[in-house]
Amino acid sequence: MPNLARKRYVPYLPDFLSLCERNYAQLRFFLPRHQRPGQRCLIHINASESYQVELLELCKYTTTISIELISQSMSGWVKPRFEVRLYHDARLAEVLACQQVRQFKAVYSYPNVDMLLPDEKRQINLLLRDWLNLCSRRGYQNTGLLA
Repeated sequence: MPNLARKRYVPYLPDFLSLCERNYAQLRFFLPRHQRPGQRCLIHINASESYQVELLELCKYTTTISIELISQSMSGWVKPRFEVRLYHDARLAEVLACQQVRQFKAVYSYPNVDMLLPDEKRQINLLLRDWLNLCSRRGYQNTGLLA
């Protein structure tokens, strides 16, 4: 009889930090040069969809931003939304919230009530990486400040 017991997920910190470093390096290009809290800019995807990047908090060593899809065709609860903190001294970007989930644990037991993956924190940072890669590859332009 085969052993069907699952191995417990153990995060590999160097891999996670490398992912956060790459996200920070790419995310810098989508932020305005002269930053102030409340400042927003748009990244156009097509005629009816754009992403809004808003500076939520600006501190000496960190910046917190939100990234949200602005679309006429999607309802509010389906729209992708990230909250990301950039750590300038360490040059890392980490997703703090995605959709309605905040403060991710490093590891979740599985199955769990919220049906989060054992490596949910890593997965949402991979999702941010994929979004950044899409914007970089397609050449979507930051359309400037919305104040």
